[in-house]
Amino acid sequence: MKKIQLLLFASFFSFTTVSIAQDQVNVGDSTSLGDLKALEVYNLGIIKFNEKDFNTAISYFDSAITISPNYEQAYFDRGSAKYQLKDYKNAVEDFNKSIELNPDSTHAHYLRGRSHEILKNNEAALNDYTSEVKLNPANAEAHYYKGGINYQNEKYNEAIKDYYNAIKHKSDYAYAYNDRGSAKRQIKDLSGAINDYTKAILIDKSLAFVYNNLGSALRNNKQYEKAIENYNKAIQLKNDYYIAYTNRGLAKFELKDFNGAIEDYTNAIRLKASYAYAFNNRSAAKYQLKDFKGAVEDCDKAIILDPEYAEAYLNRGIAKEMLRDEKGACKDWNKAASLGLRNGKSFAQQSCN
Repeated sequence: MKKIQLLLFASFFSFTTVSIAQDQVNVGDSTSLGDLKALEVYNLGIIKFNEKDFNTAISYFDSAITISPNYEQAYFDRGSAKYQLKDYKNAVEDFNKSIELNPDSTHAHYLRGRSHEILKNNEAALNDYTSEVKLNPANAEAHYYKGGINYQNEKYNEAIKDYYNAIKHKSDYAYAYNDRGSAKRQIKDLSGAINDYTKAILIDKSLAFVYNNLGSALRNNKQYEKAIENYNKAIQLKNDYYIAYTNRGLAKFELKDFNGAIEDYTNAIRLKASYAYAFNNRSAAKYQLKDFKGAVEDCDKAIILDPEYAEAYLNRGIAKEMLRDEKGACKDWNKAASLGLRNGKSFAQQSCN
């Protein structure tokens, strides 16, 4: 009997090492000789995979599969190489075959789920993540991505459970803390959200979006000064963070710092000229400073960017009323009402014939 070295498992998690094991082949058996040849080219594929030469690795895995059509590990590793190359559709086909040959292949379920999610096939991705966490409950990433799909499906309590499980198996998972905080915000658990965002920051102080989210939770909790402190940190970390500028503007608006709010909305517009939301909000701040003409102009811009922006029609109508343009105001309020905004209907009923 002759011992043959076997290089196992092209790992998509690490490219620094490969595993070494021993297998036995009966050289007098033609089937074994075929397996030996498949093994040799497969090992070459593993070497190229770990060198991140994924195209060459795929060629070797192709050859191994041609020689041994039921070579499950080669299908998985070829799918992993395609995944690295962002060829997700063809990666799914290889993971399908890997799972067909080995239904308990947890990594294949996980990577197929990631591929499905990237391809916007969320139902299939959710099924794969569910299978993965049943087979491998310690896979924190599978719990995390499962939570993301449940969040998108507005199943916030389910998402919270998923993020809890992710954190259970990876205690320093800052992204899971952040996303669990966002799910808690959706169910109005502001204290829970603030706690989760704070934990995420303690783990990783470099994540600008967490500071922004914490700021918004604090703002929703009417803690405006603390909210502004966190928006400041978000902007310090990411100076083109137009959403954080807008959110800071909202907090300043609540504190009646209308000039400060206008400055923040202006910065948001500077960073994203198509941001209709910032134009509408700047209009509201200008209105508070009795700049009714400027308020109308900003609503005009918001409506050009988004002709279905009901709140912008409502605000423009209010500003037009102050400019004694009653006909224009009524037209705007009726338009807001037609877009489903109740306040538009109320204003029109109260002020228009």
